[in-house]
Amino acid sequence: MRNRSGEQRHHWDMLLAMEQEEDYFLERWSVRMEQAGYLEHTTAKRADCLLALADFLAPMRMHRDMGLPNPDFPWLIRHEGEWGRPQIESARRHRMRGITADMYLGCFKTFIHSLVDVLEKMEGSFESKVQARRHVKLYGDALEVLFVRDWTRILPDLAAQKLDEANRLLTLEKCRYENILDSSSELILVVDGNGRVIQANRAVLAVLDRADVIGAPVWDVLAVEGQSMEDMLKYYPVGMSCELSPFDEAVVYRMQINSIGSVSMASDEYMVMLTNITAQAVQRETLERVVSERTEALRREKEQLEEMNITLRNVLQSIDREREQLLGEVSAKVNNLVLPALERIENEEDGAIRKGYLTVAKDQLARLAPGSGGSDPLLLKLTHMETRVAQFIQAGHPSKEIAESLNISVETVQTHRKNIRRKLGLHGKSVGLYAHLKTLGLTA
Repeated sequence: MRNRSGEQRHHWDMLLAMEQEEDYFLERWSVRMEQAGYLEHTTAKRADCLLALADFLAPMRMHRDMGLPNPDFPWLIRHEGEWGRPQIESARRHRMRGITADMYLGCFKTFIHSLVDVLEKMEGSFESKVQARRHVKLYGDALEVLFVRDWTRILPDLAAQKLDEANRLLTLEKCRYENILDSSSELILVVDGNGRVIQANRAVLAVLDRADVIGAPVWDVLAVEGQSMEDMLKYYPVGMSCELSPFDEAVVYRMQINSIGSVSMASDEYMVMLTNITAQAVQRETLERVVSERTEALRREKEQLEEMNITLRNVLQSIDREREQLLGEVSAKVNNLVLPALERIENEEDGAIRKGYLTVAKDQLARLAPGSGGSDPLLLKLTHMETRVAQFIQAGHPSKEIAESLNISVETVQTHRKNIRRKLGLHGKSVGLYAHLKTLGLTA
């Protein structure tokens, strides 16, 4: 080993000061990686890159502190366990993640070149930079040899060990997956891209025989439409739910098809899940029946109300017609009977005749009042002379006395008597005119 000189100490200061140039180091490493075509494939973060720089410089600092500032290449190869273990472990992790040997070594080369770029930027003499570059390349070359030796000697055994461990974990996961499926009450079928059932959980096998399920087309197992997986997905699209009774008409299932390829791009399989919803379906049917019955009852009530409304409208229309008819009748009686009677009373000088007309008017007004009855006011049909003759008859006078009192002939009195009987509706009847006039109250 050489002793350190002042010039050598200076190049050591440059090496250990590279950690302070982290921004420029990251910049140059990115450029070097991009030039080599590795940058687009890396997922390293800033912290990972700075850790790689610290791990590379750590052995140099350690060797300087140990009094071995300039170890040669053979010494570094023989004593790998004393200084290169962190870098070897890092390379091993990258290889186990699938990074190829040539890609890893290529990335490591760009790392060394970026360190040389940093040294060129730093302040220092030409000799110090030469020594620093030589030191970086020495450790870099030694690490490359150690990487390759580890991959060729140890990595195969380690890979086999990792493979066994991965297989064990996969077996555990498979068992766990199967246990989860078997513990589910849902019927779960896993089918391949051709629609053949490749796996079924315990709930399915409790309903169907395994020989009828595994390897059979799922559309035959479930008795649904389709002769291929493509056809079936037209009727039952992925992610959509539908109801069916494939095994027993009394048992209703909700079926949903999900693509396993949405989780794993390498898979073209599907998972068909059937959930027993018989209780919900029965409850829904009950509710639908209740709703239907209540809807029908409401419909009938509506029809009854509509009929009642129609009847009520008809009644109101009938009442309106009857009212109009009643008003017409009252108006007619007032105009045709009462007003003429009042006019006759006003123009009549004879008190007895006026009194008769007044009786007629009262009678007609009483008939206009609700609940009134009686015969028609026939007396108003009599002429003035007929009315006077009727008053004499009502008073009990014979025809001769009436003729003398009114200064008319007996024949004229008899004619008036006949007209009075006719107008009072007594023609052809055995009712006496005197008795009938007494009931009409022609005189007081």
